[in-house]
Amino acid sequence: MTVSPGVAWLRGLAGAGVAVVLLLCLVATRSPVARAIRRGEPISGAVIGTDLAEHAPHSDTLMVWLYRPSEGQLDVLSIPRDTRVDLPGYRFRRINEVFAYHYAQGRDPDAASLQVCRAVGQLLARAGAALEPSYYVQVDFDGFRRVIDRLGGVVVSVDEPMDYDDAAGNFHVHLATGVATLKGQDALGFVRFRGRSGDRGRILRQMEFVRALSKRLASPGILWRGPRATVEAWRAVRTNLPFWDLVFLSVEARRMTSQRVNTVLLPGRPRGATWEMDVERASFVLSRLGIARGGPTEIAPPDPGPVMEAGGEEEDAGGPSSPEVSAGPVTVKVWNASGRLGLAIAVTRRLRGAGFDVVEWGNYNGHQKKSRVIDRSGRFEQARRVAEALGLVSLYSDADPALRTDVEVLLGEDFRSTDVR
Repeated sequence: MTVSPGVAWLRGLAGAGVAVVLLLCLVATRSPVARAIRRGEPISGAVIGTDLAEHAPHSDTLMVWLYRPSEGQLDVLSIPRDTRVDLPGYRFRRINEVFAYHYAQGRDPDAASLQVCRAVGQLLARAGAALEPSYYVQVDFDGFRRVIDRLGGVVVSVDEPMDYDDAAGNFHVHLATGVATLKGQDALGFVRFRGRSGDRGRILRQMEFVRALSKRLASPGILWRGPRATVEAWRAVRTNLPFWDLVFLSVEARRMTSQRVNTVLLPGRPRGATWEMDVERASFVLSRLGIARGGPTEIAPPDPGPVMEAGGEEEDAGGPSSPEVSAGPVTVKVWNASGRLGLAIAVTRRLRGAGFDVVEWGNYNGHQKKSRVIDRSGRFEQARRVAEALGLVSLYSDADPALRTDVEVLLGEDFRSTDVR
């Protein structure tokens, strides 16, 4: 019996598929990442985004990730580039200088990345966390562009006009406000742009991008792009993850809906030219993530923080505005940064009608373009529920028990009043 070329091709393809499956099974028995996923054990790593400086590239972006396979949950801790570190034997004081210093010593990006992981471990140890990232993924600007292009772009919301040109640094960004699908070059501009909000605003934008990227990776259309994107990522980055471990993680990424990704900001405050980690708050945050050696620490008296005009709107919201926190429902504070009269009251009513305990509301001490939901208790799911009730997508964790509330809502100019009428 003669076999047609088409049938022969299909049989060959099926045979190749079986071979790949068998190979994956073999690798899975030897891969530490695959074993950890199979056993439901946490896996940690660092993402190190570096600039293109030839002699001493700095880590422009630093994120630590912790994946819990048993829960399908990914925690991403953003560490500001200017975070102060005190490493014995070294004169530099900012964590973004660690990669630059060690790269300049031997031009070895892998050795430099390992030193960054060690520095992260020492930094977090000050807050009682026993976590030194096991794996690293180091990517420069060009690699980032290539991977995002291969994925077909990522959908984000641009909250302010971005127009900046730096010929010396070969950095150009020109983005209008609104929802857009950003390909490689524009996506790079989005995550690097500082603007009026400075480095903190850039970090929040990067955290939003991580959530948008997770949504893209979980979308049905990525099935056709996934394998090629994995290969492109392997070519575009430096990592101590073996290729097949990267494949296993890319498969796991299919579970990473934005609801399973928690973006967390390392607590701290500016101090001169550096960002000083708040040790007590960081200890609390890390214990919430389950990576601290001890339980939550005793918290110092509250920092007064930004001045709020509490209860500053005229109309009654249907209850007292008090900072006291209930032990029952999720407690929320609502701040109107949109400049529109009555918005905080309307949102307060909406949230109370949905079962949330709004304990304080009023006007923010300035205008904000983008609305955000902020987890203040270390229980990210509570912030997610508030965000869903208001139809907001920008949320992150910046836990601070001294604020005595679970969630804060910052209503920006992009918030649609019609959503709460």
